[in-house]
Amino acid sequence: MKTTLDEILNFKHPAVVRRFQKDHPAKADQAETLFSDLLRFFWASKKHQVERLQEPHRADLDFVFIMDEEMREIDQIWHVFLLYTQDYMEFCDRYFGEYLHHKPDVVPNFEKGAFDFEANLVKFLDYAYDALGPDVVARWFSRSLAA
Repeated sequence: MKTTLDEILNFKHPAVVRRFQKDHPAKADQAETLFSDLLRFFWASKKHQVERLQEPHRADLDFVFIMDEEMREIDQIWHVFLLYTQDYMEFCDRYFGEYLHHKPDVVPNFEKGAFDFEANLVKFLDYAYDALGPDVVARWFSRSLAA
Protein backbone atom coordinates (compact mmCIF):
# COMPACT_ATOMS: atom_id res chain seq x y z
CA MET A 1 0.00 0.00 0.00
CA LYS A 2 1.20 3.47 -0.81
CA THR A 3 0.62 5.12 2.58
CA THR A 4 0.31 4.34 6.28
CA LEU A 5 -2.65 5.24 8.43
CA ASP A 6 -0.53 7.70 10.41
CA GLU A 7 0.53 9.47 7.21
CA ILE A 8 -3.01 9.84 5.96
CA LEU A 9 -4.28 11.05 9.34
CA ASN A 10 -1.80 13.92 9.14
CA PHE A 11 -3.66 15.25 6.09
CA LYS A 12 -5.80 18.27 6.91
CA HIS A 13 -8.29 20.23 4.84
CA PRO A 14 -9.70 23.07 6.96
CA ALA A 15 -11.96 24.30 4.14
CA VAL A 16 -13.77 20.94 3.99
CA VAL A 17 -14.26 21.01 7.76
CA ARG A 18 -15.55 24.60 7.70
CA ARG A 19 -17.92 23.88 4.81
CA PHE A 20 -19.27 20.81 6.59
CA GLN A 21 -19.80 22.87 9.74
CA LYS A 22 -21.67 25.50 7.71
CA ASP A 23 -23.82 22.92 5.89
CA HIS A 24 -24.46 20.75 8.99
CA PRO A 25 -24.51 23.10 11.99
CA ALA A 26 -26.01 20.47 14.30
CA LYS A 27 -22.90 18.35 13.71
CA ALA A 28 -20.35 21.19 13.60
CA ASP A 29 -18.56 20.01 16.74
CA GLN A 30 -18.02 16.59 15.13
CA ALA A 31 -16.57 17.85 11.83
CA GLU A 32 -12.87 17.29 12.63
CA THR A 33 -13.51 13.76 13.88
CA LEU A 34 -15.74 12.97 10.91
CA PHE A 35 -13.06 14.13 8.49
CA SER A 36 -10.47 11.98 10.27
CA ASP A 37 -12.88 9.06 10.15
CA LEU A 38 -13.35 9.60 6.42
CA LEU A 39 -9.57 9.35 6.03
CA ARG A 40 -9.64 6.15 8.09
CA PHE A 41 -12.40 4.78 5.86
CA PHE A 42 -10.39 5.56 2.73
CA TRP A 43 -7.27 3.92 4.13
CA ALA A 44 -9.03 0.79 5.38
CA SER A 45 -11.00 0.47 2.14
CA LYS A 46 -7.82 0.60 0.08
CA LYS A 47 -6.02 -1.75 2.49
CA HIS A 48 -8.87 -4.23 2.11
CA GLN A 49 -8.73 -3.95 -1.69
CA VAL A 50 -4.97 -4.57 -1.78
CA GLU A 51 -5.13 -7.51 0.65
CA ARG A 52 -8.02 -9.09 -1.23
CA LEU A 53 -6.05 -8.95 -4.47
CA GLN A 54 -2.96 -10.39 -2.79
CA GLU A 55 -4.84 -13.15 -0.97
CA PRO A 56 -8.03 -13.88 -2.94
CA HIS A 57 -8.75 -17.15 -1.11
CA ARG A 58 -8.95 -15.64 2.38
CA ALA A 59 -12.54 -16.04 3.55
CA ASP A 60 -12.24 -13.19 6.06
CA LEU A 61 -11.51 -10.78 3.18
CA ASP A 62 -14.46 -11.99 1.11
CA PHE A 63 -16.76 -9.03 1.70
CA VAL A 64 -17.68 -5.74 0.10
CA PHE A 65 -16.17 -2.69 1.82
CA ILE A 66 -19.18 -0.38 1.79
CA MET A 67 -20.19 2.63 3.79
CA ASP A 68 -23.05 1.43 5.95
CA GLU A 69 -26.08 3.64 6.60
CA GLU A 70 -24.86 4.01 10.17
CA MET A 71 -21.90 5.94 8.78
CA ARG A 72 -24.07 8.59 7.10
CA GLU A 73 -22.19 11.54 8.62
CA ILE A 74 -18.90 10.26 7.21
CA ASP A 75 -20.54 10.00 3.81
CA GLN A 76 -21.81 13.56 4.18
CA ILE A 77 -18.31 14.93 4.78
CA TRP A 78 -17.09 12.88 1.79
CA HIS A 79 -19.65 14.75 -0.31
CA VAL A 80 -18.19 18.03 0.91
CA PHE A 81 -14.65 16.87 0.13
CA LEU A 82 -15.80 15.98 -3.41
CA LEU A 83 -16.83 19.62 -3.91
CA TYR A 84 -13.14 20.50 -3.72
CA THR A 85 -12.54 18.46 -6.85
CA GLN A 86 -8.92 19.35 -7.54
CA ASP A 87 -7.92 18.95 -3.90
CA TYR A 88 -9.73 15.61 -3.70
CA MET A 89 -8.07 14.34 -6.87
CA GLU A 90 -4.62 15.43 -5.63
CA PHE A 91 -5.28 13.81 -2.25
CA CYS A 92 -6.26 10.50 -3.89
CA ASP A 93 -3.25 10.52 -6.17
CA ARG A 94 -0.82 11.43 -3.41
CA TYR A 95 -1.99 8.87 -0.88
CA PHE A 96 -3.42 6.07 -3.04
CA GLY A 97 -2.04 6.52 -6.53
CA GLU A 98 -5.55 6.53 -7.97
CA TYR A 99 -8.89 8.29 -7.74
CA LEU A 100 -11.19 6.83 -5.07
CA HIS A 101 -14.64 6.81 -6.60
CA HIS A 102 -17.72 7.55 -4.55
CA LYS A 103 -20.27 4.91 -5.49
CA PRO A 104 -23.58 5.87 -3.87
CA ASP A 105 -25.67 3.20 -5.59
CA VAL A 106 -23.66 0.14 -4.57
CA VAL A 107 -26.13 -1.22 -2.01
CA PRO A 108 -29.33 -0.83 -4.10
CA ASN A 109 -27.62 -2.60 -7.02
CA PHE A 110 -27.12 -5.82 -5.06
CA GLU A 111 -29.78 -8.30 -6.02
CA LYS A 112 -32.28 -8.76 -3.24
CA GLY A 113 -31.71 -12.11 -1.59
CA ALA A 114 -28.45 -12.81 -3.44
CA PHE A 115 -26.37 -10.65 -1.09
CA ASP A 116 -26.13 -11.43 2.60
CA PHE A 117 -25.91 -7.97 4.17
CA GLU A 118 -25.61 -9.34 7.69
CA ALA A 119 -22.68 -11.65 6.87
CA ASN A 120 -21.01 -8.83 4.92
CA LEU A 121 -21.46 -6.43 7.84
CA VAL A 122 -19.96 -8.91 10.31
CA LYS A 123 -16.85 -9.32 8.15
CA PHE A 124 -16.67 -5.55 7.59
CA LEU A 125 -16.89 -4.87 11.32
CA ASP A 126 -14.28 -7.52 12.15
CA TYR A 127 -11.94 -6.05 9.55
CA ALA A 128 -12.50 -2.45 10.67
CA TYR A 129 -12.03 -3.48 14.31
CA ASP A 130 -8.69 -5.13 13.52
CA ALA A 131 -7.46 -2.38 11.18
CA LEU A 132 -8.74 0.71 13.00
CA GLY A 133 -9.56 -0.34 16.55
CA PRO A 134 -12.64 -0.64 18.74
CA ASP A 135 -13.05 3.10 19.35
CA VAL A 136 -13.44 3.80 15.63
CA VAL A 137 -15.98 1.01 15.13
CA ALA A 138 -17.92 2.18 18.18
CA ARG A 139 -17.97 5.74 16.83
CA TRP A 140 -19.06 4.63 13.36
CA PHE A 141 -21.87 2.48 14.73
CA SER A 142 -22.83 4.46 17.85
CA ARG A 143 -26.52 4.59 16.91
CA SER A 144 -26.72 0.79 16.63
CA LEU A 145 -24.80 0.26 19.83
CA ALA A 146 -27.08 2.64 21.71
CA ALA A 147 -30.22 0.78 20.61
